[in-house]
Amino acid sequence: MKTKTKKRIIIILAGIGILVAGGVIINFIPTWNLRTADMNMLSGDWVNVYYEAEKEAAEDVFAYADAEMASIAEKLELREKPNVNVYIYDRQSTMQTKKYGYVVLMLGLDWYVGDNIGTEVLLTSPANPGKAHSYEDNKQTVLHELIHAYVSVINEDIDLWLTEGMALYLSNGDPFYRENLKYYMIPAYEVTESNNPLTFSHHGGYTFAHTYIEYLDKAYGWDKVLRLIETEDYEVCFGKSPKEIYEEWVQYIENYYR
Repeated sequence: MKTKTKKRIIIILAGIGILVAGGVIINFIPTWNLRTADMNMLSGDWVNVYYEAEKEAAEDVFAYADAEMASIAEKLELREKPNVNVYIYDRQSTMQTKKYGYVVLMLGLDWYVGDNIGTEVLLTSPANPGKAHSYEDNKQTVLHELIHAYVSVINEDIDLWLTEGMALYLSNGDPFYRENLKYYMIPAYEVTESNNPLTFSHHGGYTFAHTYIEYLDKAYGWDKVLRLIETEDYEVCFGKSPKEIYEEWVQYIENYYR
């Protein structure tokens, strides 16, 4: 009996394992190919754009992105033009599943309209911006995501706090005012160390991260910022630990000039 019971348990566990593995595989099917059927392509000097049916919106995004990225590449001191592609999806749900699979649809992330996977940028079409955004929001999001893509050329494993800070700073993220401190808490040091997108979003990352890069730029110079982006070595770049730089930044925020 004991032997039969053990075999039964092993069979049950194996079955569960197969179901879980199958579920994981099914979940990630959308991520296997970023292109959808019948996508068209626009080829530019700095970006290539693939789009579905919403051609006019895609052309608008393409013209905006291709015109802006030359100055961004210069700012990042990129010696060669990166091979960057933008995929514009007519539905927000398609964009989201291309990054995380079907499971993301259960999270109700109505604000989530763009992302990147290295030098591949995913964007919801401005023609169908979703409940949380407008046409212009989605159009301008492409610049934010392209900066992520370009930064990934410098450092493909860069920390979330730094890459988001760079994307917000260089795409002229929402201005920060001292009055913001009445409504938002300065992110804890642990938040700046986390690579969890939801932790970043839920703890003021989009409100504060660009001021971190702004502080480093003003206090130490843009050359040091670029070196940090490349190496993430605070001791070499600033002669200080990440925690010490964090504490300096907090003081900067608490005495913000706006």
